Amino acid sequence: MAHTLVAAGTRSAAQTGLIAAQAGGNAIDAAVAAVMGSWVCEPGMTALGSAAIAIVQPAGERPVLIDGLTAMPGLGGHTGQPPGGQQITMPYGPGVVTGVGPASVAVPGGLAAIDLLQRRWGELSWGETVEPAIKLACEGFPFPDVSAAYMALSGEPIYDLTEGSRAVWRRPDGHPRAAGERTMLPMLAADLQTIAQDGAEVFYTGALAEKIGNWLVAHGGACGPEDLAAYTVGVREPGRFNDHGWTVSTTDTIGGVALIEMVAGFAGIPTGDGDESARMVEVMLAAVARRDEMLRNTSASTTQICAIDEYGNACSITTSTGYGSGIMVPDTGIMLNNMLGELELLPHGPGVLKPGERLPSNMTPMIATCDHAVVALGAAGADRIAPSIAQTWRGIAAREEHAQVAVESSRFHVRITADGPIIDFEPGFDAIGVQMPHNSFDALHMYFGGVQIAMRNEDGTLEGGGDPRRGGVALCSMQE
Repeated sequence: MAHTLVAAGTRSAAQTGLIAAQAGGNAIDAAVAAVMGSWVCEPGMTALGSAAIAIVQPAGERPVLIDGLTAMPGLGGHTGQPPGGQQITMPYGPGVVTGVGPASVAVPGGLAAIDLLQRRWGELSWGETVEPAIKLACEGFPFPDVSAAYMALSGEPIYDLTEGSRAVWRRPDGHPRAAGERTMLPMLAADLQTIAQDGAEVFYTGALAEKIGNWLVAHGGACGPEDLAAYTVGVREPGRFNDHGWTVSTTDTIGGVALIEMVAGFAGIPTGDGDESARMVEVMLAAVARRDEMLRNTSASTTQICAIDEYGNACSITTSTGYGSGIMVPDTGIMLNNMLGELELLPHGPGVLKPGERLPSNMTPMIATCDHAVVALGAAGADRIAPSIAQTWRGIAAREEHAQVAVESSRFHVRITADGPIIDFEPGFDAIGVQMPHNSFDALHMYFGGVQIAMRNEDGTLEGGGDPRRGGVALCSMQE
């Protein structure tokens, strides 16, 4: 019997992955199925019209980076009116200004990325992999706590823009859905059924592509059928570094660069040192300062999937819709990203990129190996992604903590404001010796990211960690 473990942002998403494993799939099948499940059951966090980036390591092989990040549209000559979408202000954190609507939609790459993953390394048929998500959308799922919390902030300014997206977060009587409320998405189920039968290409070159692209262009968007048809997934070597005897593979995104700098800096700080916290703050401040010179991203809407099996197949996938465009294309259940509207990603506007160019990202999935041990790890949380991963990874690599203990350990984050750096931290963080203005939280908080871990130990046993900050769970299954 083969064991498979899936860690995801919701129990429903993790269970879709386990269903694929129980049907005879490996960890890659399970991860892809769980991502599809997350697109169903995590409204506001992610959706079918998303970006995705993954690190995959088939058993006995070298890790590979799969780039399904969003791309700049405009191949059909459309620029979007206004470029980047209509700006709105959302009460997230100190207040966020972002672009929404048709002109905020970049070319989605998430579906193309997981399709490639499944075709190249999965063991199930494509239809078998998609089926659990179809069932979830048809039969319903408990509306997640994290979605309810996010929709309370973003629902009116973003998700009320179209009738379809409004119906996802509001009941028929107009009141917002409560956390735990049974939610069914029949239109999305029908779209997933089409994708299961006709393949992912229907989203890029088939009937769904025509429906999406033509509607966006007709309503002032830049992403037309030409852009969807031209999209290609990037496949390349990941960035690599060594830490405490582990070989770590991660992305070459902005988030990946920051992660490498933080982990390298933390490596020189002994655990239990009296100045450990203060020295870690200094390392993070330096990494954040360099990162902010490039870009600063504070987007909330991201989720993370990790999966591993006893043979050592491992996959870490991060997927995001930005804040969400508020667009659900009529006669579909497909919600789309607002990556062109994220001012922190494109401070000079979307016009700085050429059609087809990738948009920048903080998403930073990683896989680490040491002898026969393998760890798949990643996080949601925008500019807190790299800090949350670096701190959790230190717990595993330097402190040799179990996955769940490392995930639940208190975190801090350094942010740079107009008045200088500020440190935010959770209970349990030792702030003694930290000479910096601070903001303390009274409990673990979703602000500090949602880390998921799937781990195969040297003896072949599996363990995982699901982040309680965002409702994460780690579930293990067995197949005959």
